[in-house]
Amino acid sequence: MTESPPSEKRPRLIRRKRGLEVEQPSTMVGWVRGMIAAPAVLSILWPAILLVVGYAAWQTWGAKYVAVTYHGIDPQKISVTSPPEYVRTDIVDVVYTETAMKDMSLLDKQVSAKVASAFASHPWVQRVVGVRKKANGRLDVRLNYRLPVAMVYVDDPKTGPGFLVVDGEGTLLPSDFAPSETDHYLHIIVPGAYHTGGLGSPFGDTRVHSAALLARLLAPYRDELNLQSIGVHGDLRQNPIVQLEIANEDGERWFWGSPPGEEVAGELPATMKLQAMLAGVPTGSDLRQVQLQP
Repeated sequence: MTESPPSEKRPRLIRRKRGLEVEQPSTMVGWVRGMIAAPAVLSILWPAILLVVGYAAWQTWGAKYVAVTYHGIDPQKISVTSPPEYVRTDIVDVVYTETAMKDMSLLDKQVSAKVASAFASHPWVQRVVGVRKKANGRLDVRLNYRLPVAMVYVDDPKTGPGFLVVDGEGTLLPSDFAPSETDHYLHIIVPGAYHTGGLGSPFGDTRVHSAALLARLLAPYRDELNLQSIGVHGDLRQNPIVQLEIANEDGERWFWGSPPGEEVAGELPATMKLQAMLAGVPTGSDLRQVQLQP
Protein backbone atom coordinates (compact mmCIF):
# COMPACT_ATOMS: atom_id res chain seq x y z
CA MET A 1 0.00 0.00 0.00
CA THR A 2 1.13 3.45 -0.67
CA GLU A 3 1.45 5.51 2.54
CA SER A 4 -0.22 8.87 2.75
CA PRO A 5 1.97 11.86 2.53
CA PRO A 6 3.08 13.28 5.88
CA SER A 7 0.89 16.30 5.36
CA GLU A 8 -2.23 14.15 5.61
CA LYS A 9 -1.33 12.99 9.18
CA ARG A 10 -1.90 16.41 10.76
CA PRO A 11 -4.61 16.55 13.50
CA ARG A 12 -7.99 17.20 11.96
CA LEU A 13 -10.07 20.01 13.38
CA ILE A 14 -13.60 19.16 14.36
CA ARG A 15 -15.75 21.55 12.46
CA ARG A 16 -19.49 22.00 13.06
CA LYS A 17 -21.35 21.26 9.90
CA ARG A 18 -24.08 23.55 8.75
CA GLY A 19 -27.58 22.37 9.65
CA LEU A 20 -26.33 20.19 12.49
CA GLU A 21 -28.71 20.40 15.48
CA VAL A 22 -27.15 21.30 18.81
CA GLU A 23 -28.52 21.12 22.33
CA GLN A 24 -31.18 23.83 22.83
CA PRO A 25 -31.04 26.17 25.85
CA SER A 26 -33.80 26.06 28.49
CA THR A 27 -37.18 27.55 27.66
CA MET A 28 -36.67 30.61 29.87
CA VAL A 29 -33.21 31.32 28.55
CA GLY A 30 -34.46 30.90 25.04
CA TRP A 31 -37.32 33.31 25.71
CA VAL A 32 -34.94 35.91 27.04
CA ARG A 33 -32.62 35.47 24.08
CA GLY A 34 -35.58 35.76 21.80
CA MET A 35 -36.61 38.99 23.44
CA ILE A 36 -33.12 40.38 23.05
CA ALA A 37 -32.98 39.37 19.43
CA ALA A 38 -36.56 40.54 18.71
CA PRO A 39 -37.00 43.33 16.26
CA ALA A 40 -37.40 46.84 17.59
CA VAL A 41 -41.12 46.81 16.86
CA LEU A 42 -41.67 44.05 19.43
CA SER A 43 -39.94 46.12 22.10
CA ILE A 44 -42.64 48.71 21.51
CA LEU A 45 -45.53 46.26 21.49
CA TRP A 46 -44.60 44.40 24.67
CA PRO A 47 -45.40 47.30 27.06
CA ALA A 48 -48.75 47.73 25.32
CA ILE A 49 -49.50 44.03 25.68
CA LEU A 50 -48.60 44.09 29.37
CA LEU A 51 -50.80 47.15 29.87
CA VAL A 52 -53.79 45.42 28.26
CA VAL A 53 -53.25 42.28 30.34
CA GLY A 54 -52.90 44.33 33.52
CA TYR A 55 -56.07 46.31 32.77
CA ALA A 56 -58.02 43.10 32.14
CA ALA A 57 -56.77 41.66 35.44
CA TRP A 58 -57.78 44.86 37.28
CA GLN A 59 -61.28 44.76 35.81
CA THR A 60 -61.65 41.10 36.71
CA TRP A 61 -60.25 41.06 40.26
CA GLY A 62 -58.76 44.38 41.42
CA ALA A 63 -61.71 46.71 40.92
CA LYS A 64 -64.06 44.26 42.60
CA TYR A 65 -61.75 43.91 45.61
CA VAL A 66 -61.36 47.68 46.05
CA ALA A 67 -65.09 48.26 45.63
CA VAL A 68 -65.93 45.67 48.28
CA THR A 69 -63.20 46.77 50.68
CA TYR A 70 -63.23 50.55 50.37
CA HIS A 71 -66.49 51.69 48.82
CA GLY A 72 -68.87 52.39 51.66
CA ILE A 73 -68.25 52.18 55.39
CA ASP A 74 -69.05 49.07 57.40
CA PRO A 75 -70.37 50.07 60.86
CA GLN A 76 -68.93 46.83 62.24
CA LYS A 77 -65.46 48.16 61.40
CA ILE A 78 -65.84 51.45 63.29
CA SER A 79 -64.34 51.66 66.77
CA VAL A 80 -64.88 54.64 69.08
CA THR A 81 -63.50 55.74 72.42
CA SER A 82 -65.18 53.67 75.10
CA PRO A 83 -68.11 55.76 76.41
CA PRO A 84 -68.76 56.32 80.13
CA GLU A 85 -71.39 54.25 81.89
CA TYR A 86 -74.03 57.00 81.73
CA VAL A 87 -74.07 56.84 77.91
CA ARG A 88 -76.63 54.11 77.32
CA THR A 89 -76.95 54.36 73.53
CA ASP A 90 -74.88 52.71 70.81
CA ILE A 91 -73.01 55.76 69.48
CA VAL A 92 -71.86 54.05 66.27
CA ASP A 93 -75.28 52.63 65.43
CA VAL A 94 -77.07 55.94 66.03
CA VAL A 95 -74.59 58.01 64.02
CA TYR A 96 -74.48 55.52 61.15
CA THR A 97 -78.28 55.33 60.99
CA GLU A 98 -79.04 59.04 61.32
CA THR A 99 -76.31 60.44 59.05
CA ALA A 100 -75.12 59.80 55.50
CA MET A 101 -72.22 57.56 56.52
CA LYS A 102 -73.58 54.62 54.51
CA ASP A 103 -73.08 56.69 51.35
CA MET A 104 -69.47 57.65 52.15
CA SER A 105 -66.43 56.05 50.51
CA LEU A 106 -63.12 55.37 52.19
CA LEU A 107 -61.45 56.38 48.92
CA ASP A 108 -62.77 59.93 49.38
CA LYS A 109 -59.94 62.24 50.47
CA GLN A 110 -62.38 64.07 52.74
CA VAL A 111 -63.84 60.97 54.35
CA SER A 112 -62.09 61.54 57.72
CA ALA A 113 -63.54 65.06 57.97
CA LYS A 114 -66.99 63.79 56.98
CA VAL A 115 -66.89 61.00 59.55
CA ALA A 116 -65.79 63.50 62.21
CA SER A 117 -68.69 65.78 61.31
CA ALA A 118 -71.13 62.87 61.52
CA PHE A 119 -70.01 61.89 65.04
CA ALA A 120 -69.91 65.53 66.19
CA SER A 121 -73.66 65.66 65.57
CA HIS A 122 -74.39 63.17 68.37
CA PRO A 123 -75.59 64.94 71.54
CA TRP A 124 -73.32 62.91 73.82
CA VAL A 125 -70.20 63.89 71.83
CA GLN A 126 -68.50 67.04 73.07
CA ARG A 127 -65.63 66.93 70.59
CA VAL A 128 -64.18 64.62 67.95
CA VAL A 129 -60.49 64.37 68.77
CA GLY A 130 -59.52 62.55 65.57
CA VAL A 131 -60.42 59.98 62.91
CA ARG A 132 -57.84 57.48 61.68
CA LYS A 133 -58.19 55.12 58.74
CA LYS A 134 -56.71 51.67 59.34
CA ALA A 135 -56.17 48.51 57.31
CA ASN A 136 -59.06 46.49 55.87
CA GLY A 137 -61.49 49.39 55.84
CA ARG A 138 -61.42 50.02 59.59
CA LEU A 139 -61.95 53.41 61.23
CA ASP A 140 -60.76 54.50 64.67
CA VAL A 141 -62.73 57.48 66.01
CA ARG A 142 -61.51 59.20 69.17
CA LEU A 143 -64.18 61.11 71.09
CA ASN A 144 -64.61 63.32 74.14
CA TYR A 145 -67.99 62.87 75.79
CA ARG A 146 -70.18 65.41 77.54
CA LEU A 147 -70.58 65.09 81.31
CA PRO A 148 -74.05 65.45 82.87
CA VAL A 149 -73.92 67.63 85.98
CA ALA A 150 -77.52 68.57 86.73
CA MET A 151 -81.20 67.83 86.20
CA VAL A 152 -83.40 70.78 85.23
CA TYR A 153 -86.91 70.68 86.63
CA VAL A 154 -89.52 71.55 83.98
CA ASP A 155 -93.29 71.39 83.87
CA ASP A 156 -94.22 70.33 80.36
CA PRO A 157 -97.80 71.37 79.53
CA LYS A 158 -98.27 68.15 77.55
CA THR A 159 -96.45 65.52 79.60
CA GLY A 160 -96.39 67.13 83.03
CA PRO A 161 -93.45 67.77 85.40
CA GLY A 162 -90.11 66.06 85.06
CA PHE A 163 -86.39 66.58 84.62
CA LEU A 164 -84.12 67.29 81.67
CA VAL A 165 -80.38 66.60 81.73
CA VAL A 166 -77.71 69.26 81.06
CA ASP A 167 -73.93 69.40 81.09
CA GLY A 168 -71.79 72.12 82.65
CA GLU A 169 -72.40 74.48 79.73
CA GLY A 170 -76.16 74.12 79.73
CA THR A 171 -76.23 71.73 76.76
CA LEU A 172 -79.34 69.56 76.64
CA LEU A 173 -78.46 65.86 76.85
CA PRO A 174 -80.44 62.64 76.24
CA SER A 175 -82.66 61.65 79.16
CA ASP A 176 -81.37 58.08 79.33
CA PHE A 177 -81.80 57.90 83.09
CA ALA A 178 -84.14 56.08 85.42
CA PRO A 179 -86.32 58.31 87.67
CA SER A 180 -84.35 57.17 90.72
CA GLU A 181 -81.12 58.40 89.14
CA THR A 182 -82.26 62.02 89.22
CA ASP A 183 -81.33 62.05 92.91
CA HIS A 184 -77.70 61.46 91.97
CA TYR A 185 -77.44 64.92 90.41
CA LEU A 186 -77.95 68.52 91.46
CA HIS A 187 -81.39 69.88 90.59
CA ILE A 188 -81.74 73.22 88.84
CA ILE A 189 -84.96 74.90 89.92
CA VAL A 190 -85.86 77.83 87.68
CA PRO A 191 -89.50 79.01 87.55
CA GLY A 192 -90.98 78.61 84.09
CA ALA A 193 -87.85 76.99 82.64
CA TYR A 194 -88.37 75.20 79.35
CA HIS A 195 -85.89 74.32 76.65
CA THR A 196 -85.90 75.95 73.22
CA GLY A 197 -83.10 73.87 71.69
CA GLY A 198 -82.80 70.23 70.71
CA LEU A 199 -80.53 67.53 72.09
CA GLY A 200 -76.89 68.55 71.86
CA SER A 201 -77.85 72.24 71.70
CA PRO A 202 -77.96 74.95 74.39
CA PHE A 203 -80.96 74.66 76.70
CA GLY A 204 -82.07 78.11 75.65
CA ASP A 205 -82.59 79.81 79.03
CA THR A 206 -79.93 82.15 80.43
CA ARG A 207 -80.85 81.25 83.99
CA VAL A 208 -80.36 77.54 83.33
CA HIS A 209 -77.01 78.16 81.61
CA SER A 210 -75.79 80.16 84.62
CA ALA A 211 -76.92 77.50 87.07
CA ALA A 212 -75.24 74.80 84.94
CA LEU A 213 -71.89 76.62 85.26
CA LEU A 214 -72.25 76.50 89.04
CA ALA A 215 -73.38 72.85 88.95
CA ARG A 216 -70.21 71.91 87.09
CA LEU A 217 -68.14 73.45 89.88
CA LEU A 218 -70.15 71.93 92.73
CA ALA A 219 -70.90 68.47 91.29
CA PRO A 220 -67.73 66.78 92.67
CA TYR A 221 -68.64 68.03 96.19
CA ARG A 222 -72.39 67.33 96.09
CA ASP A 223 -72.26 64.42 98.56
CA GLU A 224 -69.66 66.01 100.81
CA LEU A 225 -71.70 69.20 101.20
CA ASN A 226 -75.08 67.42 101.14
CA LEU A 227 -76.23 69.65 98.28
CA GLN A 228 -79.56 69.22 96.54
CA SER A 229 -80.43 72.14 94.27
CA ILE A 230 -79.45 75.41 92.63
CA GLY A 231 -82.03 78.14 92.17
CA VAL A 232 -82.21 81.74 91.04
CA HIS A 233 -82.50 84.73 93.33
CA GLY A 234 -83.87 88.14 92.45
CA ASP A 235 -85.23 89.61 89.23
CA LEU A 236 -83.24 89.77 86.00
CA ARG A 237 -84.93 93.05 85.19
CA GLN A 238 -83.13 94.58 88.16
CA ASN A 239 -79.84 92.73 87.78
CA PRO A 240 -78.83 91.50 84.28
CA ILE A 241 -76.42 88.97 85.84
CA VAL A 242 -78.24 85.91 87.15
CA GLN A 243 -77.94 85.60 90.94
CA LEU A 244 -77.89 82.06 92.30
CA GLU A 245 -78.54 80.33 95.60
CA ILE A 246 -77.77 76.80 96.79
CA ALA A 247 -79.93 74.53 98.94
CA ASN A 248 -79.00 71.39 100.85
CA GLU A 249 -81.22 68.35 101.45
CA ASP A 250 -82.56 69.94 104.66
CA GLY A 251 -83.79 73.00 102.76
CA GLU A 252 -81.11 75.29 104.21
CA ARG A 253 -79.62 77.78 101.77
CA TRP A 254 -76.50 79.76 100.93
CA PHE A 255 -76.62 82.85 98.74
CA TRP A 256 -74.00 82.24 96.04
CA GLY A 257 -74.30 85.32 93.84
CA SER A 258 -73.02 85.56 90.26
CA PRO A 259 -72.22 82.49 88.12
CA PRO A 260 -68.56 81.35 88.09
CA GLY A 261 -66.49 83.67 85.93
CA GLU A 262 -69.11 86.44 85.91
CA GLU A 263 -68.44 87.98 89.32
CA VAL A 264 -68.94 91.73 89.72
CA ALA A 265 -66.50 94.12 91.38
CA GLY A 266 -65.92 93.30 95.04
CA GLU A 267 -67.42 89.80 94.77
CA LEU A 268 -65.34 86.82 95.82
CA PRO A 269 -64.34 84.47 92.96
CA ALA A 270 -66.03 81.09 92.69
CA THR A 271 -63.04 79.13 94.00
CA MET A 272 -63.00 81.14 97.25
CA LYS A 273 -66.75 80.72 97.71
CA LEU A 274 -66.36 76.97 97.34
CA GLN A 275 -63.46 77.01 99.77
CA ALA A 276 -65.67 78.78 102.32
CA MET A 277 -68.37 76.14 101.93
CA LEU A 278 -65.89 73.32 102.34
CA ALA A 279 -64.55 75.09 105.45
CA GLY A 280 -68.02 74.93 107.00
CA VAL A 281 -69.45 78.41 106.52
CA PRO A 282 -72.95 78.34 108.04
CA THR A 283 -76.09 78.16 105.95
CA GLY A 284 -77.72 81.51 105.32
CA SER A 285 -74.34 83.08 104.55
CA ASP A 286 -73.84 85.49 101.66
CA LEU A 287 -70.91 83.89 99.87
CA ARG A 288 -70.20 86.97 97.79
CA GLN A 289 -68.42 88.66 100.68
CA VAL A 290 -67.91 85.95 103.29
CA GLN A 291 -64.79 86.33 105.39
CA LEU A 292 -62.45 83.33 105.22
CA GLN A 293 -60.73 82.35 108.42
CA PRO A 294 -56.90 82.25 108.15
